Amino acid sequence: MSAATTMRAVIITESLTDRTLPPGFQDLPVHRYPHDLDGHTPIEICEVAVPAARASELALVLTRALEPRLYYAHLIDEQRMLIVFPHTVVTVDRNDDAAIQHACKVGSLFGIPVGQMRFAEMWDTDHPDAPTGAE
Repeated sequence: MSAATTMRAVIITESLTDRTLPPGFQDLPVHRYPHDLDGHTPIEICEVAVPAARASELALVLTRALEPRLYYAHLIDEQRMLIVFPHTVVTVDRNDDAAIQHACKVGSLFGIPVGQMRFAEMWDTDHPDAPTGAE
């Protein structure tokens, strides 16, 4: 997957108000798999290959599809992450600690536990909240 042409959207099925991907995502390649959030809450992850040219548009679509509390989604490539909260998108460039801290503050407004917002690690580890060996 080329960072110049594609971003990977990571969406928790249970975070979606109607548990289905919103308009604009249905015709894109999707990979679904189970994951244990924090090692004990079973969820389903949807990874969607999103054309980079449509990433901002689809991030905004996701803002209206998320449950109002406890969840976020993100779109990521090698250098940029769009973190999607209800009605809000925060853009974070790799190694931008101030933007990462800002995203965590925004996430806290939605009751998201700090341990589930390990954004700095997400470029190298898909699920940094997973217990060692559980990824």
